Parts: sequence; structure tokens; C-alpha cells
Amino acid sequence: MLSIQNLKEIGVNTKEGLERCLNNEQFYLKMVKKTMEGDNVEKLKAAIEANDLDKAFEIAHNLKGVTGNLSLAPLYQPLSEMTEHLRAREQMDYSSYIETITANKEKLAALCRD
Repeated sequence: MLSIQNLKEIGVNTKEGLERCLNNEQFYLKMVKKTMEGDNVEKLKAAIEANDLDKAFEIAHNLKGVTGNLSLAPLYQPLSEMTEHLRAREQMDYSSYIETITANKEKLAALCRD
């Protein structure tokens, strides 16, 4: 079940996220849920697999902003690192980032489904 406590338990900085949402818990939880319903992580994975670093950067940068605003640290941290590599258009193995981001998104999404 999606709750402030459950989010805290998986490393989300709910205090900071709530402050950005004017301490409106219902709105904050709604925004988290909406973010987890999106398919941008799948689009990021597809762009990486296609070696389209420009598109991957665009998607990662967008996700970094959204997850940063909601203080979803389990997603924000790896997205932030990945974004910087993509900004430089580094040819590297991004699979560990994709795996971490996908696993952490699934944990957050599972809370939204319960």
C-alpha cells in the first residue's frame, strides 16, 4: 500500500518530497503513483538497447527531474549518475544502471498497486 511510511522504508525522502508538494500528502502520493504508472523507464531501456544516446539522455534527464522533485532517491540517484554519462555521450555498458532503475521502479510500483 502506498503510504508515507512505506516510501520512507525503501529510502524515499518523503519529508523533502512533501515540502515540494506544499505538505499535501494526498497530492504527493498521487504524484508518486502517477510517476510509477508511466513507461519512461521502459523507453529508456529501449533507447539504450538501440544505442540512441541522444534519446536516452532526453528520457533519463526527464526522469531525473521528476524523481528529484518527488525525492524518490532510489530512482533519482542512479538516474542522476546515468544522466551525466549520457550527457557526455559515453559509449559504455549502461546495463547496471538500467537494472537498478528497473528494480527500484518495480519496488515503488508494487507499493502503488497494493
